Amino acid sequence: REVTANNRTLEARMRESRSEIEALRETLEATRLESLTDALTGLGNRKSFEESLRKSVDLQSASAQQGKPASLIVIDIDSFKRFNDLYGHLTGDQVLRLVAIVMREHIGQKNATLARFGGEEFGIVLPETDRVEARAIAERVRIGVTGRELVKRSTGESLGKVTVSLGVATQREDDNAVSLLERADACLFAAKRAGRNRTLDETEVENLRDVA
Repeated sequence: REVTANNRTLEARMRESRSEIEALRETLEATRLESLTDALTGLGNRKSFEESLRKSVDLQSASAQQGKPASLIVIDIDSFKRFNDLYGHLTGDQVLRLVAIVMREHIGQKNATLARFGGEEFGIVLPETDRVEARAIAERVRIGVTGRELVKRSTGESLGKVTVSLGVATQREDDNAVSLLERADACLFAAKRAGRNRTLDETEVENLRDVA
């Protein structure tokens, strides 16, 4: 009877230990996810963006052999400072959330990383996505944002449309995370210079240079 009682006590302690270990794992996972999440928009943060971009670049060789390089989209909200200056930071936060919502609605790839990596800057890492596909995704996001009317929650006042500019770059064999981001940024800046509220990829930027 004593041995049986001791065995039952030991089994109970083991079950309790397993429960504690599982609870600890869940807590660690929740902490990890929190460390990779932008609190305002619920998208990935800069750390998440940079980690995902590095991983995609590391897989480039295998992807390139299959003819499916990774692509990167960078997004910047047009005239964002004006929203903050005219309507306050709460409205500016509303604009950021609106862009995040549209990004989620129009990007269905499970392996895509959606992130806010700067003040009004967003990024989308698209593994195994060529230039044409990536540009089409970027354009869907742009149109989706312009299709929304911003309304001030406290008064119901219409604040007009929000627009975004987007740059798209597709990975090359000699790319690293920094060079890919630099090329996507260059496309974004070209879109800004060309009048904002537009998507430009590398081929289009090169064509603009040729015309100039």
